[in-house]
Amino acid sequence: MATVDVSVPSDVTPERAWALASNLKRFDEWMTIFAGWRGPVPDTITEGTCVSSLVKVKGFRNTIRWCVTGYDEPHSIELTGTGRPGIKIGITMKVIADYERTCFHLIADLSGGLLNGPVGRLVARVLEADVRRSVTNLAALA
Repeated sequence: MATVDVSVPSDVTPERAWALASNLKRFDEWMTIFAGWRGPVPDTITEGTCVSSLVKVKGFRNTIRWCVTGYDEPHSIELTGTGRPGIKIGITMKVIADYERTCFHLIADLSGGLLNGPVGRLVARVLEADVRRSVTNLAALA
């Protein structure tokens, strides 16, 4: 398994930060590897909500079936995704109140298929810049 762990501070309030981070319909506004939903996204997100999206990384596209596996409003949302060929992605987005600021903290775990081992670590290094840019985009939305 390979892991990408990124934190970005923001001056947005924790409430606004949560509204942005937990709104799946707005992923296209900030997530650089996101290439669109493959069906309707429910208005209400709860643990057990499942949706599919297209993800693109360095020219490669994969349809990922996401399920919300953790939802602790207004602190964190966890999604687990599966794609071809046996790729698994776990994403945890936390909104951490830090005095007068907020911190967006995203952890992505990559596993399955070729991602178990050296290739996974290489992919994680490549994705780290995309994830950092994505979380920075999210923080700038406010």
